Amino acid sequence: MLSLIAAWIAPACALQDQAAPEEPSWGHSHLGAAYDVGPRQRPWKMEGLGEAHLPITANHPEVQTWFDQGLLHLHGFWDFEAERAFRWCLKLDPDCAMAYWGLSRALGRMGDGERKQTFIDEAVARMDDVSPLERAFIEVELALSEWRAVEGDEGEEAAIEAVNLAVDLLVLEHPEEPEALSMHFLAHWELDRDGGDRLGREAILQDILDLQPDHPGALHYRVHNWDGKQGRYAIDSCQRLTAVAPESGHLQHMPGHVLSSVGMWHEAAIAMDAATRVEKRYMRQRGVLPENNWDYLHNLDYLSYIQCQLGMFDEGIAGAEQLLIAPPMSNVEGPVAMFAQMMRVQPILRGLVMAGEWERVLEGTWRQELNSPSPPVQLMVKQSEFTAQLGLGRVEAAAETLVALEELLEQLPPQMPAERFAPAFESMRGRLALANGDALEGIKLLTQAAEGIEETWTNDPPLLPSYGYNDLGLALLELGSSKLAAEAFEKTLETVFHDGVALAGLVQCYADLGETELAAAALAALDVVWSEADADNRHLAAARATGVRAATDSELPERFAQYMQQRPYRATVLDVLGPSRYQSPIAPELAALDAAGEPVKLADYRGSNVLLIFYQGEQCLHCIEQLQLAQEHAAELAELGTRILAVSKDDVERIAGYQDSYDFTLLSDPEFTAARRFASYDDFEELELHSTLLIDRAGRIHWKRIGGEPFTDFDFLVREATRLAADGAVDVWSGDTLAVGTR
Repeated sequence: MLSLIAAWIAPACALQDQAAPEEPSWGHSHLGAAYDVGPRQRPWKMEGLGEAHLPITANHPEVQTWFDQGLLHLHGFWDFEAERAFRWCLKLDPDCAMAYWGLSRALGRMGDGERKQTFIDEAVARMDDVSPLERAFIEVELALSEWRAVEGDEGEEAAIEAVNLAVDLLVLEHPEEPEALSMHFLAHWELDRDGGDRLGREAILQDILDLQPDHPGALHYRVHNWDGKQGRYAIDSCQRLTAVAPESGHLQHMPGHVLSSVGMWHEAAIAMDAATRVEKRYMRQRGVLPENNWDYLHNLDYLSYIQCQLGMFDEGIAGAEQLLIAPPMSNVEGPVAMFAQMMRVQPILRGLVMAGEWERVLEGTWRQELNSPSPPVQLMVKQSEFTAQLGLGRVEAAAETLVALEELLEQLPPQMPAERFAPAFESMRGRLALANGDALEGIKLLTQAAEGIEETWTNDPPLLPSYGYNDLGLALLELGSSKLAAEAFEKTLETVFHDGVALAGLVQCYADLGETELAAAALAALDVVWSEADADNRHLAAARATGVRAATDSELPERFAQYMQQRPYRATVLDVLGPSRYQSPIAPELAALDAAGEPVKLADYRGSNVLLIFYQGEQCLHCIEQLQLAQEHAAELAELGTRILAVSKDDVERIAGYQDSYDFTLLSDPEFTAARRFASYDDFEELELHSTLLIDRAGRIHWKRIGGEPFTDFDFLVREATRLAADGAVDVWSGDTLAVGTR
C-alpha cells in the first residue's frame, strides 16, 4: 500500500517542484502561461471512441492508459479532451515526453503558437530518455513546427524536405506501426492542404486499415480525404466510422459531410443529428459549454442546413434558433469573435429564406438576439432582407436595401475581401432587374452570378441560402423558358446532388416540355428527398400540381437510383443518443457558509438567476477589483432577478470582517469543497482558480468562465442577465417556461 501511495504522491510533488515562482500568482499555473488555459480537471475513462495504442515510456503504470485515450481524442479532433488526458499523464509523470508531444498535437495547426512551442520544447528536452519510436514522433512534430515558422518565407522548401525526411524515416523504421503510418498521413495532409494527391494519401490510409481495419483515425481521415463531390469513395468508411466510435461527436459528424455531398440527405441528417445529440449529452453531463466544444456549433449549423435540404424547414429553423439564443462566446476577440457571431446568425437567416418566411426575416423575434452586429453580420442580415422584400413585392424597399449593402461592402474587415461577395451582388442586381421588368439584364446577371457561385460553393454548409443555378432556373421558369430553366436546374444537380428545389423545378420544366419520363424520374427522386417535408412546401406543391406520376424504382435512371435507398430521417430513433435540444448542465449543490456561519445553498435562490463568483480571498488584489465591479452592478443585476454570491477560501471570521463592504453575499469554502464541485479547482496542480458562473433560475449553468484571471466584463454579464430575465421567457435549454422570480 505504501508503495502505491508513493507512486501517486511522487509525480505530484515533482510537478509542484518545477520552477515554482518566488511569489504566488493568484489563480495562475505554477508552470507557466502555457498551462493557464484548457481543461483543468482530471479525465475519466471514456468508452465508444474506438481503439488506438502507441507504446510510450512512462514512470507511472497508468500513464499509458491515459495517453492512449488522448491519442484516440487526437484521432477524433477532440482537442479539448485530448489536452485533459495528456495533462493528467503529466500529473502522474511530469517527465513523460510523449505527453508533451500529445499536448502540442492537441493544439492543432491553428492553435496558440506560443503554447504549442512550449510543449514541443518540453518534448524535445526529454528525447534522450525515450524509445527510438517515440523519438521519431517527436522529430516529426519538431520538423512540422520549424516548417510552420517559415511557411511562405525563404527557407520553406528546405523545411518541407525536413518534414518529408522525418515522416519517411518514421515509417521506414516502423512499417508495421499503424500510428506511424497515421502520422505520415497527417504530416502530408498538413503540407498539402489544397487537396493535391488524394490517391497517394488513400494508399497510406489503406496500409493502416490493412494493419487495423477499425482504426478510428484512418477511417476518419479517409472520410476527410474524399469529402466533396467524390464522397462516394468513402461511403463504406462513413458507415464503419459511426459504428466504431459512437461516443465521439466529430466522428459521428464527419460522415454527414460525405453523405450530404453525394445527396444522401436523410442519411446525412441521421449522422449529423446523432453527432449533436452525443455532444449535447456530453456537455450536459460534464458541465462543458458550447464555447469549449468547437464542433458543436458547426454540427448544429450543418444539421439545420440538411433539414432545410430535406424540406423540413420548421425543424431547420428551430435548430438555428438554438444557435442564436446560446450565450455568445466571450473568450474570443478580433476575427474569431466576428466569425463566431456570423455562425450564430447565418443559420437562422438561411433557414428563413429557404422556407420563404419573408415576414419573419423582416420582423421576426430572432432580431432581439442580435447584439452590436459587426459589418459582416449586418451584410448577411441585409442580404436576407433584400430577398424578403422582393418576395413580398416591395421592389423600392429592396432597391434601397441594395444601396445600403453596397455601402456595407466598404466596411468589411481585411479577412473578408469585398470581391468574395461579387457573385451574391450580381444575383441581387439580377433579381432586382427582373422585378423591374428588365428580363434580359436580369437573366444575364443571374447567369454570371450562377457561374461565380459555382466556383466557390461548398456544402460545408453554404453561406448563401440558394444555389445560383436554382435562382436562374426559377427566374427562367417564371418567364416561361422551361427548356433553359431545365438546363439551369440540371447544372444545380451536378454540384448539389438531389437538391429538392432543383428536382421540383425539373418536374415542372419537363412536364411543360412533354418529357414525361424525365419529369416522372425527377418526381420519384423528389419524393424520397422530401418524403418528410413540411406540408406547406411551396416548391413541392408546384411539382405535384403538374399531375405527373412518379416513376417506380425500376424506371429510374442510374443517376437518381444510385442513392435512393436510405433510412427516413424522422422515423429513425435517435433519442437514446442524447437530447434533441441543448440542455445547460445542472449546477451542483453549493454547500458553503455565509459570514454568520450559516449554510447557503443554490436551492435557496431557486427562481432567481445567480451570478456565482469564486475568488482567491481578500489578499488577491485582482479579486477585490472584481468584487468592486460586482458591487457597482449589484443593484442593476438585482433588478434583473440576478443575485450575486462570492465564494473564497477565507474562513467565516475573515469574510465577516469585510462583508459589510458589499451588498451581496460572501461565502466561505476553506476546504475548496464548492470550488471542486464547480470545477473552480485545478486537479493537475491542486490550486484554486478564478471562476465566474451565471446560473439561471432553473438551476442550470447558463455560462461560465474559469481560469487564471478574474472575469471583469460586467457589461456582458448584464446583457446575459437581461436575456434570462425576460418575462415569461422560455428556458430554451430545458424547454420549461419560467417566470422571473425572487428569492
